[in-house]
Amino acid sequence: MGLIAGFGLVWGATWLAGGSPGAASAAGATAAAVMLAAVVVGFRLVVAPAARLARRLRALRESRSEDADVPAGAAPLLGPLAGEVDGLVTALRSARREGRKATQSETARVDAQKAWLETILQGLAEGVVVCNRQHRILLCNQAAVSLLGAPEAVGLGRNLGDLIALAPLNHSLGRLEGRHATDPDAPLELSAPFVCTAIDRSRLFHGRMALLADPSGAVTGYLVTLVDISGELALLAKGDGVRRALTRDLRGMVGNLRAAAETMATFPEMPAADRAAFERVLLDESARISQTIDDLGAEIRGHMLGRWPMADIFSGDLVRMLEPGLAERGLTATLVGLPLWLHGDSLSLLQAIEILIGRIHDATGATAFEIEPMLGDRRVYLDLVWTGEPVAAGVLEGWLDLPCGETESQRLRDVLERHGSEPWSTTAGAGMAKLRLPLLAPNRPQFVPGLRRQAPRPEFYDFGLMQAHQGDAKIGARLLRELDYVVFDCETTGLQPTKGDEIIQIGAVRVVQGRILTGEGYERLVNPGRPIPPGSIKFHGVTDADVAGKPSILGILPEFHAYVADAVMVAHNAAFDMKFLSLKERAAGVRFDSPVLDTMLVSSMLDGADEDHSLDGLCERYGILIDGRHSALGDTIATAQLLIKLMDRLEARGINTFGEVMRASNMAAELRQRGAIFAGNA
Repeated sequence: MGLIAGFGLVWGATWLAGGSPGAASAAGATAAAVMLAAVVVGFRLVVAPAARLARRLRALRESRSEDADVPAGAAPLLGPLAGEVDGLVTALRSARREGRKATQSETARVDAQKAWLETILQGLAEGVVVCNRQHRILLCNQAAVSLLGAPEAVGLGRNLGDLIALAPLNHSLGRLEGRHATDPDAPLELSAPFVCTAIDRSRLFHGRMALLADPSGAVTGYLVTLVDISGELALLAKGDGVRRALTRDLRGMVGNLRAAAETMATFPEMPAADRAAFERVLLDESARISQTIDDLGAEIRGHMLGRWPMADIFSGDLVRMLEPGLAERGLTATLVGLPLWLHGDSLSLLQAIEILIGRIHDATGATAFEIEPMLGDRRVYLDLVWTGEPVAAGVLEGWLDLPCGETESQRLRDVLERHGSEPWSTTAGAGMAKLRLPLLAPNRPQFVPGLRRQAPRPEFYDFGLMQAHQGDAKIGARLLRELDYVVFDCETTGLQPTKGDEIIQIGAVRVVQGRILTGEGYERLVNPGRPIPPGSIKFHGVTDADVAGKPSILGILPEFHAYVADAVMVAHNAAFDMKFLSLKERAAGVRFDSPVLDTMLVSSMLDGADEDHSLDGLCERYGILIDGRHSALGDTIATAQLLIKLMDRLEARGINTFGEVMRASNMAAELRQRGAIFAGNA
């Protein structure tokens, strides 16, 4: 403003002088003086106050103190700017004070919670240790320090593996992480008991592990509770000894007594010398039985038999944990049939099964094993199936005395008896054998009902597509149960593949010789390249966050095509899924030319169009429980079970070959479509 005023004065002086040289010279001198004065005034009244204001604001910003204040001084030419800056400074100071108060309050609240937590932890008799996934200690209570018995080795950042054996910890952590990956919304399943020893094997601990996850659901560590059960170990060992004496030693003695008595009763006229020998057997065995009973009475007098810590175990987890150890020996184990829950000690069962499979391999040369859970009346049977001959009873009996577990005194027999299991081996079909392990039934329900029933997909009829996937005459002549099947299902963004809807998940499972190989299941999430509509999320539960970073369908289809290989493809309402696949074949560089069987059309052919042929309706009718409805793998396993039940009905009607089924089901599809059109017109 001072400069502008100076230029104005110069122009005015020149105009008043009338433009004469003398006047102009005088006016110029006057203007120069005025201009210099204006610059000085402008610097004092504008530039200097603005610089002070800038320094004040800079100091306030750098101090980060709610009390910092640098007076700006008088600055009339800055007008309201100085006042607004004062108001801004006041507001900033106030905001900083409020922030400081909030921080202090939150810090006090967190400190109080930490104090409460410390009080609770210190009051617990159980040892509590929190570790990251690398077993580094993040928190522990005094009880844990006392239990572990090495205060110098217990502390933040120290490795828990320096104090207790890591094998049970790694086993439990791997098992829980596997369950978390497949079913993160099942908190009751995300803890597990285990038994471990101190690193010097001087004590035995019963522990329980629970996973710790961050807000995104990623596992960051675990919490374990520990109880010293060293004093109970002797009690458990005594219990095993008592059971062994009652079930094996006494049984042999009583058998000798009975044999001698029956022989004497059958041959009353035997020579006196022979009779005297049998009488000696009776006396000796009676004395042994009496002494054994006295010893047992003294052993268990005043004691109660303990119970080994156990929990519900998912057979799928058990087989998954078996695979790495068997692979080191060139052996494979495949889960077949429907995975079931059982009750037991996960680690000792795993070790027992590894020993049995290893011994079967040594005895028979078998390298590939199938593990099939079976439901009994009050038990869950675990069948180990291989190609070859059964194991003789005497050989199996000898295996039971092999060492098994964390303690040297524990035998395979002890582990199995603890689980109420008496194994036996028998044939399992032509050229096949099995070893059956009866195990305890779980405490939890075997099957949990799925979500409320949703509306089925609309039915698709694309006869050109189905005709292209019928297969050749050679396949058509083969029996249904001779074929290999890949049952699959696709979850999608919507129901209109030709209008931009995309696949977001593919699930599949193999069915071989009428057996569902759940251990070879296939499940992939697919990035559709577009937002997933909220309406479809209600059905399948797959969100944009779930598919973020996942491969596109063009990256998944070659992998899925290799999985299918030359098997028959099976789906419920197959034309729907095949339409989505066929639209992406050319871009992905693959062609799905395998025969395709539709369980919906097979059911329609068997029972007519008036019945409910949706997957929910059929599963309800056939007693199939769907675990994870409207997830690709859940629907796939349900469809695989349905396929096996439909095969039984087809064979009962004399429909035995694949070609017969395809002709009948295609005819049923055409009749069903025409009936729907007629009903719509009516």
